[in-house]
Amino acid sequence: MKNVVTNELMRELDRSMMNEAGIPGIVLMENAARRAAQAALDCGREGRITILIGPGNNGGDGLAVLRILKMLGRDATGILLADPDEYKRDALLNYLIVQKLKLPLSTELNVIAGSAVIIDAVFGTGLDRELQGIQLEAINMANTQNAYRIAVDIPSGMNGTTGRVYGTSFRADETVTVFAVKRGLLLTPELESVGRITVAPIGLVPEDRENELEREQLIDEDFIRTLLPERKQVTNKGNYGKALIAAGSRNMPGAAVMAARACLRTGAGLTKALVPQSIVAAFACIPEVMVCPDTENEIADLVNWCTAIGIGCGMGNDESRKAKLKAVLQSDHKAVIDADGLNAMDEELKQLLNENHVITPHPGEMARLTGKSVQAVVSDPVDAAAAFAGEHGCTVLLKNTVTVIAAPDGRVRYNKTGNTGLAKGGSGDVLTGIITALLAQGLAPFDAASAGAFLLGVSADKALDILKTRMLAAGDVIDALDSVL
Repeated sequence: MKNVVTNELMRELDRSMMNEAGIPGIVLMENAARRAAQAALDCGREGRITILIGPGNNGGDGLAVLRILKMLGRDATGILLADPDEYKRDALLNYLIVQKLKLPLSTELNVIAGSAVIIDAVFGTGLDRELQGIQLEAINMANTQNAYRIAVDIPSGMNGTTGRVYGTSFRADETVTVFAVKRGLLLTPELESVGRITVAPIGLVPEDRENELEREQLIDEDFIRTLLPERKQVTNKGNYGKALIAAGSRNMPGAAVMAARACLRTGAGLTKALVPQSIVAAFACIPEVMVCPDTENEIADLVNWCTAIGIGCGMGNDESRKAKLKAVLQSDHKAVIDADGLNAMDEELKQLLNENHVITPHPGEMARLTGKSVQAVVSDPVDAAAAFAGEHGCTVLLKNTVTVIAAPDGRVRYNKTGNTGLAKGGSGDVLTGIITALLAQGLAPFDAASAGAFLLGVSADKALDILKTRMLAAGDVIDALDSVL
């Protein structure tokens, strides 16, 4: 997995690499520049490469990129968007080298026009104000060009921790982020400005800093492959757990059906669905699921039977939902709580949450659970999810374009798989079924939530290949699970 850092932590790690590990700053800058230059070479565009060069160390990176590309024989020109007198230390050294070599360095913005590749080295993570002046003009002009656009570390105009955009930002096709993924690249509302994320390894931190560095990570396929339970040849249904889906209502039978289908497809050995009598017939389409009509004492017996539970999808305002949820939370079984299960969760039930439980709220549900405004949750989802997970000892999967998964011990993971086709009813039900199956097969709650979010997104991407965004329905994601797994 790729490590994720805030601006503050990245500054500490920079100091650690230079002061504790003894790596000169000019070496770190050179390594970052080499990777950015390589991205320009690898993008497949022929023609002039234009580098937008700002003040500070990000500008120093751009000056080094210019030198490296010229050394490799490429047609490259730098656009100087800063006062050279303000350069210091490593950035100044790179500026002096460019001057002595008489490399092409212009202040004319019309050079941007017709570029095949544009590299943004104007501002890094230190920016805390709106773009203005010639720097704003240069970025606006770059954004209109039919060029492959590369941002060094972070698109200029974007906050590295929160993802906030200060008026406008460079719209990158690829962001070559330095050392670790900046949290803002995942949380920004302007994900279109980030493009593909490439990490540029520039140095090493002392071993005692590695645990701190790994507290926040971006989930990838290699990691998920290590989590999925191995399916042995000599095996039986008893080896893969017993899953219970408690869901559905007269008006929302599909929620229960989709959660149960997803649970079955994700590999649970046995799946039972506890649903109202009025929607039992809806399960004729999935005969592999054992349907249990809801009766007064049924939940207690089924909780004792199962290995893992998914509860809440489409339950509506059923008066018995709180009692069902309480029975689940008081058991020692792993469980995922979604939708109307979360809506039923009052202060009494919140106190029953523990390390066996995964909750899967969207920002509105997270706001109600925490007493914060929706805007506060959206503007800092990491704090909202991590604080609740720490206080209640459970795993929180906060759903959004990039999902935040927080563990009780302070670890945070991010999932960015998926597409806008998931912004439809039923996606959360599928997610609940996937996580329930993974819990039933023995995954720890934090890992099951991480894998569930990733698999839902990748399955949606697989279905999108055929159906495209507007045609994608939640049921299509379930159908794609087979090939993804």
